[in-house]
Amino acid sequence: MSRSPNQTLMESEARETPEAVARLVANVSGELKELGERLRQLSPRYALAAGRGSSDAAALLAKYLLEVRLGLPTVSAAPSVRSIYGAQLRLEKALVLAISQSGRSPDLVEFCRSATGPDVLRVGLINDASSPLSGAVDVVVPLEAGPEKSVAATKSCLAAMALVFGLVAHWRNDSDMIAAFERSPRVLADALKPDWPEADAFLEGVGAIYVIGRGPGLAVAAEAALKLKETCALHAEAFSSAEVKHGPMALVRTGFPVLMFTQRDDTRQGIEELAAEFASRGARVLLAGTAARGAVSLPAVEANPVLEPLLAIQSFYAMANALALTRGLDPDRPPHLNKVTETV
Repeated sequence: MSRSPNQTLMESEARETPEAVARLVANVSGELKELGERLRQLSPRYALAAGRGSSDAAALLAKYLLEVRLGLPTVSAAPSVRSIYGAQLRLEKALVLAISQSGRSPDLVEFCRSATGPDVLRVGLINDASSPLSGAVDVVVPLEAGPEKSVAATKSCLAAMALVFGLVAHWRNDSDMIAAFERSPRVLADALKPDWPEADAFLEGVGAIYVIGRGPGLAVAAEAALKLKETCALHAEAFSSAEVKHGPMALVRTGFPVLMFTQRDDTRQGIEELAAEFASRGARVLLAGTAARGAVSLPAVEANPVLEPLLAIQSFYAMANALALTRGLDPDRPPHLNKVTETV
């Protein structure tokens, strides 16, 4: 896809997401079917999910899907237990799921190399299939996102999230989820259409911003908060709608900005009630996916409830890109950041 002279890499790459996910559906569905059969035979007792940056948000989505849809206890892996502390985990009958755009973080590579044991299957969702991480796992499923030059990851993050959804769909052998995965490129393209001009509300201050979600919505809240930090130089913190009342609510004052994500599941009512509570305290609330008293509703595309937060973050990327430019920043080249972060 060509881009106009005034279009940032972040914007053009975010707009390539539907094409990237279409490649996923076309090229890896057979592989996902085989992997799903293998996982059903293995029947792991638990899973460890690992990623850095935007890939960590995809790993958080994996946690919710593996636990809610498969009943599989899933924890966020800490690669430093191996790379820094030299500990050897005692793993048995487990899935290790590593997610990475670059596949070049030494700590993640070392963690996966050491994550061995009886009936342990290491699966890498990796954009660069020639990366060191590919050699440290048992199965590589490519993200199919193609080259991504902007420091702000967009299409690779959404490709990873869509791939997590597809993996769980085939693991469950769930025909409805598989059909939703196959339709995901079309609904992601639809999510490029809604405009979020309400982002201007965030320009009024440079203080903290809360980004709220729950369940799959928390995964995209984490990604949105990261993007607001790195592209817009705003101090954004992601919270579960359940956790934000345990202390952080005390900071909310008149004009405090809050961005909230939801989806059509059992968390929606709680999100709506919380949005109304924030608004009653004088906060400026932007709410994607539903409506609430006192909040500004952001247009969203309906789909499988798990996919709806992904569609919202697709719309959000355009908002973050425009907001960064309005603030005089270059979203492609945030200060002090590199495309590949080689944590140890």
